Amino acid sequence: MATATLIQLRAFVVAADSGSFGRAALVLRLSPSSVSESVQALEQVHGQPLFRRSPRGIVLTLAGERALPHARLTVQHSDDFALAIDEQRALQGVLTVASFRSLGIHLLPPILKLLRRRHPELQVNVVDGTSGDGGQQLVEDGRADAAFLELTTETTLLTLPVIQDDYVVVGARTLGAQPVTLATLAEQPLFLFPETLACNAAIHHHIRTFLPQGTMVQEVGDDEVMLSMVEHELGLAVMPRLAVLPLRESLMLHPLPVPLPRVLGVAIKAGRAGLPHLRAFTEALRAYQATPAFARLQGSLQPG
Repeated sequence: MATATLIQLRAFVVAADSGSFGRAALVLRLSPSSVSESVQALEQVHGQPLFRRSPRGIVLTLAGERALPHARLTVQHSDDFALAIDEQRALQGVLTVASFRSLGIHLLPPILKLLRRRHPELQVNVVDGTSGDGGQQLVEDGRADAAFLELTTETTLLTLPVIQDDYVVVGARTLGAQPVTLATLAEQPLFLFPETLACNAAIHHHIRTFLPQGTMVQEVGDDEVMLSMVEHELGLAVMPRLAVLPLRESLMLHPLPVPLPRVLGVAIKAGRAGLPHLRAFTEALRAYQATPAFARLQGSLQPG
């Protein structure tokens, strides 16, 4: 029985990510017909359509959705084999890091600066670590090499704690500095990041455990919009302290009545930790953690 080739699997993965054979062809530097033929060969071998084709592009079938994670891992294992052998190739290739906005502003840039200084030919792609199932899923299925995330749940990934943070209540300075109580939170609209994003599940669960039923919770997807709504006294926000820095003069931070600390860290696949580009990334991370700048950042996240 014929089996899938790496060329065919790679064409399938890139076509799924691109949404069209034409765009996949540009990535793979092949002709659209070659990409289409590779996918068709896979479909013929296994007797199942992988895509539904339309004038607007291609969409995975149910069989294609089931097969895609396994195809990704097969392609990744082949690529990792080459990277493990050829260190120079790995350090002149691409590193994909998933992050969310606050870490992308405050933590990731100094790490990448150290990484570029040591390995100037290593290209780094930063992707959104909040979409879908979050950065953990991106690492597990091979779409990211490393991800910054909250270390709140058990995982099969190798995790490296980086920095400690907590959730705070953000209010308008005009409302005064009186303590925020559970009753205060229940009296006015409460702004939270969307629960549909995996990285926000912990705070939504935490809030539900102590707020009275009927508390008005409004989801806001953009932190700048959320802070502007608080400035205009439309409600209070519960956000990670890191996401509020630097604090606007018009706002004040208050402790959450029932504290919720968090540890932020990096997650990678344990079997990939020794690959040259991932080793270089974690070495740059540890080097930054030893700097005065990191100590100042961690200090700014301490309550009070």
